[in-house]
Amino acid sequence: MGSPDETAAKLTLKMAGVFQEVRDIWVSRLDTYFSRLDQLIEGQWFDVSDMTGIINESHMAAKEALDGLANDLSTELVHSSSGAFGRFEAERASLLEEINGLRSTLSTYMHQDENAVLRENLLLRDAIFSMPQFRILEVIRALGNTTYKEVSEESGVSIGKTRKHVKGLMKNGYVNIDRNTRPHSITFLSAPWGKEISTLPDETISMPNSKYHQHYFGNIGTSE
Repeated sequence: MGSPDETAAKLTLKMAGVFQEVRDIWVSRLDTYFSRLDQLIEGQWFDVSDMTGIINESHMAAKEALDGLANDLSTELVHSSSGAFGRFEAERASLLEEINGLRSTLSTYMHQDENAVLRENLLLRDAIFSMPQFRILEVIRALGNTTYKEVSEESGVSIGKTRKHVKGLMKNGYVNIDRNTRPHSITFLSAPWGKEISTLPDETISMPNSKYHQHYFGNIGTSE
């Protein structure tokens, strides 16, 4: 099946040919009528009333020809285009069916249990924070520009392990280490979960005795 433009072009050419054929038929009919009229009046004398009748006859014949031409063209137009219109309606019905199916699917997703979605998000957050390097990354994000010592103190991880995790984070493009400063400056760049995964204020992360800190960093010093 060709493109819509190709189909329209072919249909236009077909209809133009049909119209020309119908026109030729009716021109031939008019020529025949006036030829007979010429034969009828040849060598004859007519008064005004006779001429009026002939003119009226010609007028009626011309009107009949135009009406017939219009009717034939309309009939041929409907006949020639019915297939195209039928295909258009079928494609339209198919498209509407797909749209309704998509709406139904979206409606299902939009009406999912919000608690279930929240539980999934919490499980995902816990899974991410079960990885030591990402717990350290969240500490760096909360502190902003920081140092190995500050990150170590905030997370409870030794300096050696902190350096190891931070260097791994730098290789993945999550942080930047400025080695031109003393001590080296660590800057947060990005995270796999976006800018922030915690829904709690930043200050809760920097409070070693907070429930948040105990939940995520309570055993970090012994789990690596």
